[in-house]
Amino acid sequence: MIIGGAVVLVILVLVGIFTGIIPGARQSVQKLPAIKLMVWGTEDRSFFEQNFQAYQNLRTNVQISYKKINEADYENELINAMAAGNGPDVFMFHNTWLPKHYDKIVPASDSQITLAQLNDFFPRVVAQDFAPDNVIFALPLYIDTLALYYNQDIFDSMGIALMPDSWDKFQGLIPRLRQIDKTGQITRAAAAIGGSLKSVDVATDLLSLLMLQNNVKMTDDNFTYASFADRRYAGLDVFNFYIKFSDPGNIYYTWNDGLNSVDSFAQGKTAMIFDYDGKKADIKKANPFLNFGIIPAPQITPGTGERSYANYWGLAVSNKSKYQDWAWDLIVYLTTNETQAVNYLSNSGHPPALKILIDKYSNDPEFGVFAKQALTARSWPQIDNNAVKSAFSVMIEAVINRRLDADTALNQAQSVITNLMQKKR
Repeated sequence: MIIGGAVVLVILVLVGIFTGIIPGARQSVQKLPAIKLMVWGTEDRSFFEQNFQAYQNLRTNVQISYKKINEADYENELINAMAAGNGPDVFMFHNTWLPKHYDKIVPASDSQITLAQLNDFFPRVVAQDFAPDNVIFALPLYIDTLALYYNQDIFDSMGIALMPDSWDKFQGLIPRLRQIDKTGQITRAAAAIGGSLKSVDVATDLLSLLMLQNNVKMTDDNFTYASFADRRYAGLDVFNFYIKFSDPGNIYYTWNDGLNSVDSFAQGKTAMIFDYDGKKADIKKANPFLNFGIIPAPQITPGTGERSYANYWGLAVSNKSKYQDWAWDLIVYLTTNETQAVNYLSNSGHPPALKILIDKYSNDPEFGVFAKQALTARSWPQIDNNAVKSAFSVMIEAVINRRLDADTALNQAQSVITNLMQKKR
């Protein structure tokens, strides 16, 4: 009777498993579906390879393919592929893209990552860029920020021991570092500032940094119009501060639009430039013997309300993907896992995005400045980052070439951006 009862029990258990009466039991014997995820990005696959392999070892039913696209062609190729239904499941997503491309991606669910977790993992700028309405649309791979590069040999030769931590100190160095010949031509620029994108590769970002540091409201709260030229804010004062460095009649004149910021710095012909961590390798490649240092961007009042300017890429999920949950599972794994984040940073050379790694690398000679600045990084919502760059650059160029006064140029740029915002509605 004991043996007979045991047989009956085994039969009942098997029936329970295959009919689903025992919760979770049937799932445990089911084979997970084979998933193929396509990832697109602008970086080498080698940056991700170690983490892709680790994820595939963890999720043995998932196979990851990766396609690298030149950054200059990336956005257009991505848009065209998604429109044709041939786009990726996961793709690199710039921190300024949400207002422009929100209708092409799907947000994460709370079961994958919550807003509280996002704020625990990453600095404030990430929620500002990727979850402005408390819905998470992307997660960051890294966070880069605008910093001040300086030529150590030039500073030493001029007896300058203290680096400028404020804009007052920064402009105070201009007459000491600048060299102008008898004809009024700049033979050594003190700093690459005041020019358009023709000569300063981060001109529009640098102007945005100054605007944000001076609490200029770039758009209205409802994101219906641009407001940086509004008289209620200091936008015009900020713009005048920026362009005075390219005005030959100003005592702080040190730049003209015929120069090139990165090239002249690498050649030792410019004492200071503003740029991102990503530019460091280009400078070293152009001049391996250049003795330069990097410090945080100057502030209005150091130690009070400090702000830096962010520029970075994250990962998002296409709303055309057949495997949206799996795609988000991959993103969360790649970006919030400390081990995977360290692997990516080691392979890519980018500064960290995770707070735990920001703390770890805060005194690192390579990443320290950029890691610390990630905590004070800010940005502003741009309807089209490329259109904003163009509008700002045209605005700068119009004033330094004396086609328009600063007030008129600023208002024209504001109108261009407002028109784009209203067309998008």
